Amino acid sequence: MEIILYTYVILFGFIIGSFLNVVIYRIPLKLSVVKGYSFCPKCNKRLTILDLVPLFSYIFLLGKCRYCKEKISFRYPLVETLNALFYLLIYLAYGFSVETLIYFIVSSCLVSLSFIDIDKKIIPDRFQIIIGICAIILLIFSNNISPLDRVIGLFIISVPFLIIALFGGMGEGDVKLFAVCGFLIGWKLILLSMLISSIVAAIVGIYLMIVKKADKKSEIPFGPYIALAVLVSILFGENIINAYLSLIFK
Repeated sequence: MEIILYTYVILFGFIIGSFLNVVIYRIPLKLSVVKGYSFCPKCNKRLTILDLVPLFSYIFLLGKCRYCKEKISFRYPLVETLNALFYLLIYLAYGFSVETLIYFIVSSCLVSLSFIDIDKKIIPDRFQIIIGICAIILLIFSNNISPLDRVIGLFIISVPFLIIALFGGMGEGDVKLFAVCGFLIGWKLILLSMLISSIVAAIVGIYLMIVKKADKKSEIPFGPYIALAVLVSILFGENIINAYLSLIFK
């Protein structure tokens, strides 16, 4: 029975992941994500159901458009797979619960905004709004995190980073993302998220400068690191904190 549920969760994750590719492509272009039909961005040919089966269409078509034979970006199956993977991990962590449903929505938002930030260096406000609504729903229907912890989480990172943003050291979208995610997961986990995102971003930045010879002044989107860190905190944050505290106070 569990295997059947896991299969359904994974399939659902792939289906939503396919929709996220539409979201990632259309939102920066200010196109509707619910109206119109799917089309090849190279030849503009309307795609059929055979072209849109998550992951499998990419494999069966050998990564090429069925009509113009242009290569399909590997990002499409990557987004679908990431979304399915996060859905499965969330379900394994929280089971059949309101947290699972809410974190499904949040993880899809985080995946979407990450790729948009990579492409356009922006985090559209609609994602922070959706995550904020999810946080309010959890505040009402879940007691895993106290209201006070959520309120502290709203401000503990976002306020200092807002000051940094005023001097041009960080984008406003990153500040808003830290705020709503702090309200979602509380002050402990958002502090952990800040630490993880900073470490990962620093490692990637050093790699880009040393290996890729990137300019020190090159703008690196921080949204994907925040998103990854928040997802890690949602899935494993309590275990990470407890393991750290056990090392200190053993």
